[in-house]
Amino acid sequence: MTVISLLQRQIESRAQLICKLRNQSMPAELGKASYESRHNEVTFIKQHFLLDSSHCDYMNPVAKVCWSDELTLWQLFLPHHSEPEQWLPYPYLAQSTDLTAIMREIEKDPKAIFWVD
Repeated sequence: MTVISLLQRQIESRAQLICKLRNQSMPAELGKASYESRHNEVTFIKQHFLLDSSHCDYMNPVAKVCWSDELTLWQLFLPHHSEPEQWLPYPYLAQSTDLTAIMREIEKDPKAIFWVD
């Protein structure tokens, strides 16, 4: 197994745990956490449901965590609100060698940035 696949497995397992923990105590009408995985990154998504529906009405990306080979660091980004395809560095912890610190920031959301509409 290569280093890249180990990094990918590590980030995906932590993303899955964060989403599971958030969704356990969150009513569907307030949004459910999910993620999409790509090469060396995951994008966290908030799924929005109608009150009477079990199907997702729409989704918003809330955070992206990437591994930078150049910097050998984990990076955390927020979606740019006026440019949906662009991402901005998270101002309070833009990068770290510690994936746990980055993921804790997303899970706990101490600045109420990620999971708030």
